[in-house]
Amino acid sequence: MNKREFLKLAGLTTTGVMMGLPVMGKSTKLPKRWMWLHAHDDWTDAQWEEKLDKLVEIDIEAVLLGGSEKTFKRMYPLLKKRNIEMHAWMWTLNRNGDKEAKQHPDWYTVSGDGRSCYDYHPYVDYYQWVCPSKEEVQEHIIKQAVSLAKIEGVKGVHLDYVRYSDVILASSLQPLYGIVQDKEYPEYDFCYCDTCRDKFLKESGQDIRKMEDPTQSEEWRQFRYDSVTHLVNKIYDEVHKEGKLLSAAVFPYPELARKICRQSWDDFKLDMVFPMVYNGFYEEPLEWVKFATEQGVKSVKQKVKKPIITGLYTPDLKSVEDTKKAIKLAKKGGSKGFAIFDLGGMKTPHWKALKD
Repeated sequence: MNKREFLKLAGLTTTGVMMGLPVMGKSTKLPKRWMWLHAHDDWTDAQWEEKLDKLVEIDIEAVLLGGSEKTFKRMYPLLKKRNIEMHAWMWTLNRNGDKEAKQHPDWYTVSGDGRSCYDYHPYVDYYQWVCPSKEEVQEHIIKQAVSLAKIEGVKGVHLDYVRYSDVILASSLQPLYGIVQDKEYPEYDFCYCDTCRDKFLKESGQDIRKMEDPTQSEEWRQFRYDSVTHLVNKIYDEVHKEGKLLSAAVFPYPELARKICRQSWDDFKLDMVFPMVYNGFYEEPLEWVKFATEQGVKSVKQKVKKPIITGLYTPDLKSVEDTKKAIKLAKKGGSKGFAIFDLGGMKTPHWKALKD
């Protein structure tokens, strides 16, 4: 899988600790070895049985599974038989393929130069972002999360794309699109819709329309961080009412996440968090896995505490040694486990390292 294809997806893996999860009302064993799986509804049960048996061989304890209600109902018996937890993986604010959202052009985020994500898709066509500040959008997304939580066998809901579109793309991806983002540019800066502008004016007394350079306003940044956080926290409350867990795939650590996609995930109410510590995207050495994990652990200790499970990207792990080293670095950084992106990217070195 190349980096362009990666932007279309997301994934992870881990082993088990005891922790108190309020949604369960008692101590619950948290899996440590995780993997992201895509639906593959065209696979036969026999094909899935073969793949899942391989996951058992490498001690995968839980999966973050993408798909429809039909997918989850089909997969639950197969996973239960192997004692593998199933968490329902959903796209949150990037609503590619959402027919209901497409009926509401006003739901979509607007760039700093006035273009709506309804028909303007930054970087790639499936980047179709809706605005977290809009009540109707919140209700629509919460409804989906709750419907997933109600499905038998779903242990938790896993949020992905729970952020704004990248205002600063990862350094290794910029050349693929022929762009240089040495600062924040209006066409990649979201959201400037009327709802966001009016809410910000009401809350702060400042009018974005009259600011010479809105990118320099810390209050305006914070408003957008808070818009996403508010949505996540509402989802958390509703999913917990169903007795299920909530987790999220997020950018490597909060300081970086705030900078490149307006995501302050250390403020999110979550039962666990999966930072996607994909060092190759940021042109960093493998040792960066420990650094990025440490930064996230330090941030959550100071705020809304939740266990961190480090996400690892198979193309960054070229050998058995790299894979083992990355897992050890995540543990040294304070991670409670690891998560592999993804089943489709697993090669011989990865299978061997995890089996060892």
